[in-house]
Amino acid sequence: MIHSSDSIKITMHETQGCLVVPIQEELSKKTAQQIQRSLLEQVHGRSVKGVIIDLSGVMIIDGILWEIFSQTAKMVQMLGPRSVITGLSPGVVASIIELNLDINNLTTALNLEDALEMITQSDEPEPDAEDDLDSNDLDEENEKAMEIKDA
Repeated sequence: MIHSSDSIKITMHETQGCLVVPIQEELSKKTAQQIQRSLLEQVHGRSVKGVIIDLSGVMIIDGILWEIFSQTAKMVQMLGPRSVITGLSPGVVASIIELNLDINNLTTALNLEDALEMITQSDEPEPDAEDDLDSNDLDEENEKAMEIKDA
């Protein structure tokens, strides 16, 4: 849990192997940086497959706060786990685009459930090669599709 002089409490919790960081109110730059440091320490100190930064409680974001959270997501990825930013409101998305803020190399999701699904599905094993179509089956399927198209 994070406490700051701004008296904002952030409780990180783990679910389905993912560390969830719910941001439910507007933050100062100082508090956002404290969250960043604490989150990186948590990721470094435990084994998680993903981190979800849930900004659903943030209705307004400026360039400084967006940079802190987007850099935090990238830092998490450098440590190993996947990161997803979720809960962006239409107003926040509009601000990010209008301010031409960096959205490269970030993964976003509409909500927490979608973010969890993205991270947990990425850990599922790939199907065996026996389950896949072999190249002859694929060529036959393409030929059938071409025949139908030509007909």
